Amino acid sequence: MIAGESYSGPLWHIAYVEPRAEKDVCADVARGLGFGVFMPMERFRVAPGCTPISRPLFQRYVPIEVDPNRQDWQEILDVDGVVDVLRMPGSDVPGYVSQAKIHLLMRAEAVGIFDRTTIKPNHFQLDELVRVTDGPFAGFNALIIEFMAKMRSATASKRAKVLLNFMGQATRIDLPVTSLEKL
Repeated sequence: MIAGESYSGPLWHIAYVEPRAEKDVCADVARGLGFGVFMPMERFRVAPGCTPISRPLFQRYVPIEVDPNRQDWQEILDVDGVVDVLRMPGSDVPGYVSQAKIHLLMRAEAVGIFDRTTIKPNHFQLDELVRVTDGPFAGFNALIIEFMAKMRSATASKRAKVLLNFMGQATRIDLPVTSLEKL
């Protein structure tokens, strides 16, 4: 959460909700208030061979997008299942998460970072040509040569080892899969 920064545009406030009320709160906030919501989901198996289960990545927390120029964040408190909105320490002012961090979570979910049912990301393959989208190699095309994953937690990072042409030489680098896109 950000303290003391000025920010224009929509803000992502975090609602603290009753246990297992995340989906209902998302539906009620989106339908009833017209606010944007995002509930990243994790997938996992209870045991090998069992059907995968999906659940909210941040249990009891729901990011809600509010435009302070058109919407009142306090309306969130009237939604069934919402306990409170996270606030700045020692204040009644609600905290918020930057748009960039929410977009990073959206991208991470889209490429399968929170899917613990498979080691390699859902839509990338070995020997596939991709474009680097973030960091010092943004804009470079690369070839995926290996996937690496630490599967200890839902938020574990998935990385790809790629080969790219840098200054006339084939260079191997490790990148998070969220920094890659299909060509």
